[in-house]
Amino acid sequence: MLSGKRVLLIIGGGIAAYKSLSLIRLLRGQGCAVTPVLTQAGAQFVTPMTLAALSENPVHTTLWDDANPIPHTRLAQRADLIVVAPATARVIGSYAAGISSDFLTATLIATRAPVLVCPAMHTEMWEHA
Repeated sequence: MLSGKRVLLIIGGGIAAYKSLSLIRLLRGQGCAVTPVLTQAGAQFVTPMTLAALSENPVHTTLWDDANPIPHTRLAQRADLIVVAPATARVIGSYAAGISSDFLTATLIATRAPVLVCPAMHTEMWEHA
């Protein structure tokens, strides 16, 4: 069912970011092409080199690291599925409010693909209205 699908994996900045490495392996094992998008905070937990090695694709970290003038739109249009894991409170709040202040949120707002958001935060943060 997933074979041949293009998955954009957006990795937020929480300790759960280390689980993205297993997620890449699982998705690749199902035949998916995985392209990582890593936030600056996410890079405190997993390295771009590790993500690139596991996914066999370049890691996107900023709107300005690509020869394409609109890399977020290109990736958003090509994705069959976008997975945000971990989705921190900041990421969820920015996405819900339509704030596109970084590569991650600009890509989320530019896609028509299904988006799977995997919240990961302290219980009190999750329960906050």
